[in-house]
This record gives sequence, structure tokens and C-alpha cells, in this order.
Amino acid sequence: MKKIVIYTAVILILIIITGVVVVGKSIVHVQLPHGAMLHILPGPKNYLSRGAVILCPGGGYRYLEKWNEGYWWFPFFYRQGFTVALLEYRMPNHDHQIPITDGAEAVQLMRAHATEWGYSRNRVGVMGFSAGGHLASTLMVSDRDSIRPDFGILFYPVISMKKELTHQGTHDQLLGEDVSEALENQYSNELHISDHTPPVYIAVSSDDQKVNPQNAISFYDGMRVKGRPATLHVYPTGGHGWVYQLSFPYHNQMLDELSKWLKNR
Repeated sequence: MKKIVIYTAVILILIIITGVVVVGKSIVHVQLPHGAMLHILPGPKNYLSRGAVILCPGGGYRYLEKWNEGYWWFPFFYRQGFTVALLEYRMPNHDHQIPITDGAEAVQLMRAHATEWGYSRNRVGVMGFSAGGHLASTLMVSDRDSIRPDFGILFYPVISMKKELTHQGTHDQLLGEDVSEALENQYSNELHISDHTPPVYIAVSSDDQKVNPQNAISFYDGMRVKGRPATLHVYPTGGHGWVYQLSFPYHNQMLDELSKWLKNR
């Protein structure tokens, strides 16, 4: 037990030190055309950047987990040689076009500044958590090349708006409570995977009681049917929203597996 406490303390100290280094770097704050904010930490100058990743926090389309599913991930991606950006997207309040507009503008801006921030414009990915996973996967299945990212990472995502599968709160905030089946299908991203959908890394816990893990599995299955590259990790425990928490039983394993996947991108 004592060894575990010491190990945890050392890890926390390392995270704090890394966080101080990150805060000391130049984070660029950009307001997107429709009012969303993008907070960008350019990758290491002395590193051959592997690309850029846009973080889309969750919060059920009601609020944003900007720290747990945003800033806490900056050190991880910086160490991997990525430029990392936190998308502070606007809440839809039943206007389903708002989040996708903000996501699209974020992808376009990151591509426009690729040379300036030191990565290839065709290596811009998205990482979405929970409801942010719905936004990320919506961008991934877009038929517009200019806004479709080059890879996606989905953690315990909401994917579907179908009533039997969706997270109801996320559904209602995005679409409203009483909406047509056609609109629900339009934003059920497992239905829109195509030959152009980019590679995806998906992680979920089988005991997630908030967002049905079948959301993640349905997206993976759709990718497999289309012959698109997809990786799925289902952890036996952890519930929902484990983000970067050291208390998540598979924290180190998760980071190691994600790091290996990113190196192949």
C-alpha cells in the first residue's frame, strides 16, 4: 500500500511539473468566426510534429468539461510531438447546426495554420469525449473534405441519436425532445460511415452506466463493415468519464495503447 501511495505521489508531481511547463508555453487563443474559442498549444519546435489534434470535451451539450477532457490532455499530446487545441464550442440549445459549425471552423483553422505551427495540413485529427465524441464523429462522417478530420479518437462517445441507443440528455440538448426520426437518423453517426471516414481509435468501459457502450461498438462495427481502419479498446471497468484520472484502473495501459496508435498515424 505504501509503495502505491509513493508511486501515485511521484506521478502527480510529474504531472504538475509538466503542467507548469505547458502553462509557461505560448498558448494561442483564437476566436472562430461564429464565436467559439480555440485554445492552441503549438507542438515542440525541435520535434518533427506528428500532426495536430483538436479536443472536443463532453458535458452533454449543456456545458464543457474543459479541464478534465481538455487542458489535462495538453501535456500528453505535447510530449507526443503534437500541436494540441481545445475547442470551446458553443452549446446548441436545440440548434443542431451550432456544434458542427464550430467544429468545422476549428478543423479549417488548424489546416490553415499548419505551416506556421509546424505540422502537415493532412494530419489534423479530432478527439471527442462523451457528447464531444458525438461532435467529433459528426465531423468524421461529413461528406465535406474541407471539414472532415484526418483521424479520430473517441472516448466513451455518444454516437447515435436513436432513442434506443442515445444518451437522452445529449439528444435533447442537441435536437430537442420531440423531433422527427429523420432528424435523429441524420445525427446518428453510425449510419453515415463511408469510404472516406478517417481512421479511428475508440476506448470505452463495458460498465459505463451513463452512455451505452453500444454507441462506441456500433461505430466500430460500421467502420469494419466499410473496411475502414478502426481500433476498439473495451476496458472491463471504469464507468463513464474516466478521462485522465489516475484512479482509472487502466490509466497507464490506456495511455500506452493510445501512444502506440498515434505513432502509426
